[in-house]
Amino acid sequence: MHKREVKRAIEKIKKSKSFLITAHMNLEGDALGSELAMYIILKKLGKKAVIFNNDYLPDIYTFLPFSRTIKNDPPKNDFDVALVLDCSDSSRTGKVKDSLSRAKCIINIDHHISNTYFGDINWVEPAIGSACQMIYFLCNKFKVMDKNLALCLYTGMFTDTGNFTYSNVDSSTHQIVSQLMEYNLHPHKIYETIHSLCMPSDLKFMGKIISSLKFDPQRKVCWAAINKWKENSYDLTEVVFSVMRLLKEPDVFVLFKKVDHHKTRVNLRSRSRVDVNKIAKFFGGGGHKRASGTTIDVPIHVAEERVISFIKRYTNGAKRKK
Repeated sequence: MHKREVKRAIEKIKKSKSFLITAHMNLEGDALGSELAMYIILKKLGKKAVIFNNDYLPDIYTFLPFSRTIKNDPPKNDFDVALVLDCSDSSRTGKVKDSLSRAKCIINIDHHISNTYFGDINWVEPAIGSACQMIYFLCNKFKVMDKNLALCLYTGMFTDTGNFTYSNVDSSTHQIVSQLMEYNLHPHKIYETIHSLCMPSDLKFMGKIISSLKFDPQRKVCWAAINKWKENSYDLTEVVFSVMRLLKEPDVFVLFKKVDHHKTRVNLRSRSRVDVNKIAKFFGGGGHKRASGTTIDVPIHVAEERVISFIKRYTNGAKRKK
């Protein structure tokens, strides 16, 4: 742990009075869990705080405490500190980026290996599985843990570790979960709220994707190109990837989603051998070693050709280095 940056962040939080809290676009459990937990911590410390996000709260996360306090309109006042959580680059905050300049100090708390260290204080821990696991440390430092905090933190850790199945899970993850469980959490209810979502039409949509899967000759790369992605109040991306991961041979999984005629969203996942953050970074994106993404300003068929070609070269190079 980067003790110097942690100490600086804690001292700045103690001395400051007003805070803007935000996270990346396309909100999910870790982004929401960490910023809501930070909001609760600040309120317990007697601070003024507001959460301002680019995107609206997904319906599946309305069970999180204080989720209704999240704003989507720019606040008019200035702030002592902007806390940017679970976000690798300030541009990933979307429309919130303009408001960051109204804060005297930016504290960047993140666990993405692709982080650009854009803050005045940069507490970045790529080895840690979730931003919520980092905020847990602050809860202990400030001695403010309660059931609301435990629920936010558990939800973020749960979602960002693939239900505690990804390679970023270690003994400390389970030790923290054990302590959070002392606050009478109900994991089965959290799981059902987040994952028991699909309608028959969703399964039909996923069936079309699965039936259209493509493979390289060695069957080490698996991908699908979707011209019309199904927009829901929740994102089917991880559900599709979970099915793709049932395949034994592939090391890399990719979803190409048509945004418009000249823009394509690319989501990448991998097993333990391939660092997809490096692949995403080559195309202007980033994320984690095992889960990353980017948006490319080209038609979907062009993006598919370029990315798959690069992955083949990259993975072949990785084999040779071995």
